[in-house]
Amino acid sequence: MKQLKHVLLERLMHYYHFVVERQDAADGATVTSTQIAKLVHMDATLVRKDLAAIGVRGYPHVGFRSHEVVQAIRDALGFDEPHRAAIIGAGRLGQAIASYHGFTPYGVDIVALFDIAPQKTGLIVGRHEILPLASLARVVAEQNVSIVILTVPASAAQEVADRAVAAGVRAIWNFATTGLVVPDGVFVHHERISVGLAELSYHLKQDAS
Repeated sequence: MKQLKHVLLERLMHYYHFVVERQDAADGATVTSTQIAKLVHMDATLVRKDLAAIGVRGYPHVGFRSHEVVQAIRDALGFDEPHRAAIIGAGRLGQAIASYHGFTPYGVDIVALFDIAPQKTGLIVGRHEILPLASLARVVAEQNVSIVILTVPASAAQEVADRAVAAGVRAIWNFATTGLVVPDGVFVHHERISVGLAELSYHLKQDAS
């Protein structure tokens, strides 16, 4: 399958959540493009086009088999291919992510939590012991870590990212409020919480005007 564009990935995730939330236990459960489109505020033609792009075909007068939609999206997005992740930065955000158990259905298993502060080493957060950042390369190699979740201050983000890349990490989920420079072949997703807040503020302003 050819590489999927970011906007298509986002739409597929909307479809996935909708179908999973309403999916019946029986394999015969169905869903129509109109039902999906209505909930996610998109055009039904676009929904059918998106599903066709990942190999899902509808049935006349029936729609789509729910379990086929779910499995096709899981295959396309790699949810059934497990990836191990490590969090760098054991502040409040890092600890909250480390304590969250909702990543497993998406194929991500958090296996380590690091921090540079000596006083945090050895503390337990959820099921994780906070490790010194000096052990990053060893743990990445031993645990086959491919993803790093970066929850450090912006001033430290590039240096820490460099260490993660040097250790062999291939993807970074960046919560630091700064850009990162990484080599080709390393994917970075910048999580901008402020962008979400700006969108909420903008829409509230529009409603009030």
